[in-house]
Amino acid sequence: MLQFKTYIPEGVSDIHWDEYEAKDKVIMHIKKRFKSFGYRQILTPTFEYYDLFAGVDGTIHRDEMFKFIDGNGKILVLRPDVTVPIARMAATSYGASKGYLKFSYIANVFRISEEQSGNKREFMQAGIEYLGSEKPDADAEIVAVGIKTLIDSGLKNFQIDLGQAAYFKGLMTELDMGKEKKDYIRKLIEEKNFAELTNMLKTLDMEETIKNVILRIPSLYGEPVEVIAHAKTLAINEKMKRAVDYLQEVYDILKDYGYQKYVTIDFGLVNHLDYYSGVIFKGYVHNYGKSLISGGRYDNLTKQYGEAIPATGLGINIDELMEVIEMNSTQKAATCYTDYLILYNSQKRGEAFELAENLRNKGYIVECDLNEEDIKKQIKNADFRNIKEIIQFTEENLKIINIRNNQIRKNTSIQFLKSLETQEVFFSIH
Repeated sequence: MLQFKTYIPEGVSDIHWDEYEAKDKVIMHIKKRFKSFGYRQILTPTFEYYDLFAGVDGTIHRDEMFKFIDGNGKILVLRPDVTVPIARMAATSYGASKGYLKFSYIANVFRISEEQSGNKREFMQAGIEYLGSEKPDADAEIVAVGIKTLIDSGLKNFQIDLGQAAYFKGLMTELDMGKEKKDYIRKLIEEKNFAELTNMLKTLDMEETIKNVILRIPSLYGEPVEVIAHAKTLAINEKMKRAVDYLQEVYDILKDYGYQKYVTIDFGLVNHLDYYSGVIFKGYVHNYGKSLISGGRYDNLTKQYGEAIPATGLGINIDELMEVIEMNSTQKAATCYTDYLILYNSQKRGEAFELAENLRNKGYIVECDLNEEDIKKQIKNADFRNIKEIIQFTEENLKIINIRNNQIRKNTSIQFLKSLETQEVFFSIH
């Protein structure tokens, strides 16, 4: 019988210290960026009631959720999405608020995926949600923060595909057909599957004008000015016209941010999550097939929790962002290190702890260890742990061993601390 105690499940992974250090550095920059725009960090529970997601049309498919039963027989799920719990939180805790709400989060998300797909079953997601504003300025800010976050990560060759769910939904109001067929049309449009879309439309009884617009939507992609102008000529009702005008406003605001070079327009971007009601977007890095960021407007979601609050937001897959950063070598790899390892015997323990605390208060990373044996083992381990210097307490002085250049010097504690006053200290603890 195969023993699994030394294995981890498929779709998850261990994170080792240098990898975590690099990830933590990126997360720190993301948090700083979110906070600079006034987004306040919150966190929803790791598990929620299954009904929170199952009762909402267009959220994560039930087969993608990790489900379990609690002691009262209720079905719970591990967090498969963060936007939905935040919508619940906003509606139930902030419904009386008359102003806008700006939330940010960093959270692990759990989804069941087939092994062959290569998707992780647990991944870290960062995001922001802007609730309480129906203005195009709110949508533009969300996209701008996403662009700034990618720039902060050192990425340059990326683009944001900006779409408008309301344009497609406005067109679908012209059709008297079931949801299943409409969803299939949407799927073919998103995949830009012209051949299958053409064949399907031949089997449907609808006006040629509507068929023509449906067939042209996948081609409404590219340079914003031209695509938006073309979309206006194809709009056959007021909903579609208003959708184009709104998208035009969002793009104009992004130009005021100075970010037009990153933006393309794609009216064929009709995300499968039904709760998107307006502007939607995805961000791609060149030579990387998956979208790193995605989001959009979801004005109707909070209604399902008792309070109608307009909202827009974005999510960033941190794990995939780290893959791209490593692939592009856009940042110097972060490595864990220790400034000083202090070695002491039992008689010098108190002095060693005092010196260590003094150094930590100055911003250094310091480890301590009892050493009454051969120091060679400590030197070998110090090299493995990337420790810069070993400070060994002797009977009278400190023996300071520099691991990197293999130099040894001797000082009293007072002389050693005084020598640090002329050195520039980079605080490595935050």
